[in-house]
Amino acid sequence: MQTEAGVTRCPQCAQQIRLDPGYVTWCDQCDWNVDPTGSDHQQPAWRVKLEHQLADTLYRELENGRIQRPGVDAARIAAYLLSAVLLVLPLVALVGGVALLVFYRPLWLSIPLAAIAIAIGLMLRPRATRLDPDVQLVFREDAPVLFGLLDQIAAAVGTTQVAAVALDAEPNVCFVRVGWRFRPVIGIGLPLWTGLRPQERVAVLAHELGHGRNGDARHGWVVDAAESVLEQLEAAFTEQPYDEYKLDAAHALGTDTSTSHLTRVINSIVGPIIRGYAWLLDRVSLRGNQRAEYLADRTAAEVAGSEAAAWALERTLLGDTSYRALERALRFEKDLPPLEAVRRAVAETPKREIERRLRVSRLRETRTDSSHPPTYLRAKLIRARPATSARVVLGLNENQAIDQELAAAAEQVLKDLRGSL
Repeated sequence: MQTEAGVTRCPQCAQQIRLDPGYVTWCDQCDWNVDPTGSDHQQPAWRVKLEHQLADTLYRELENGRIQRPGVDAARIAAYLLSAVLLVLPLVALVGGVALLVFYRPLWLSIPLAAIAIAIGLMLRPRATRLDPDVQLVFREDAPVLFGLLDQIAAAVGTTQVAAVALDAEPNVCFVRVGWRFRPVIGIGLPLWTGLRPQERVAVLAHELGHGRNGDARHGWVVDAAESVLEQLEAAFTEQPYDEYKLDAAHALGTDTSTSHLTRVINSIVGPIIRGYAWLLDRVSLRGNQRAEYLADRTAAEVAGSEAAAWALERTLLGDTSYRALERALRFEKDLPPLEAVRRAVAETPKREIERRLRVSRLRETRTDSSHPPTYLRAKLIRARPATSARVVLGLNENQAIDQELAAAAEQVLKDLRGSL
């Protein structure tokens, strides 16, 4: 196969292709070996077709300008209605438990029934969003330059100021509203953040704050709370290993198995209903979630500039590369600072490898259950719209100052990650 140093021929179409040592060899003409590992998601053909149609339809609507601004669309209303039905269940259980205590007699029967109802209500109750205890919180007084940048972006986006920054070792950047006061917090994953150039950092922050302006975090909390109720119900009405053990033990001992058989009948009836409801909520939410991502991308382009926003999206495809470089440096490369190893790994990644990952995004992510649209479509949509210049610019000096402000928290994150390896 090798014809000359650094060059080979595609076994499928015979096109000459370049070799990049350390990276996947693939053909950009016929996509041979573009996705050597394949996708882990095995779905029925009708679901694959449905998700292809969803991604393509939503992209066309945005490309043609039929969706101009965030708002409550039919999909989001349907998700709220489906979620509301589930979120009422804990309230009904709690009220029912209290009513049993007040109105039902005799007490020897009403007390245990009320206790069961109240316990179900408490188990299914919605929870406030909490941060992982392992994250390192950075506050305004600790990082004035970073929060000054966040304030500029928040003003440009038109949203409230961030209360805190949560630093961790995940290759991700996110926006969450924490607690019952829904305080806005930006989550910064050290591997991804380290590999971004200054203006790309502005883009990812603007994207996340765009979610805050559009109310996506509160919407996500409502749907997530409903999904947690569904998870509890699905666990209750799905056969567990202990149920099978009890049935086997009853057969072995010759005791009555009617209760176990009744449980199986109930599970076979109620379980599919719950799983079908979960699938319906997921499908309804998917369009709204993907629409929110596209609109947040538009915000990022308006604040950081089109090209920076598109490049930031493509850099997110290197998240696993960044994380592996960080792990490798912590384990083996004692002479090279871990974050410098991440910067080198990202900077040395050839454009051809990024193009390959974009094509993998096209093949895989169009049919994934993720709330995010395919990355290649997101970058394509930004570049398809009229180019925009940056409204917020992060200079090199300010970028270095931000890294220094985060240094203490980053060191603790690296220490914790080293201890877990």
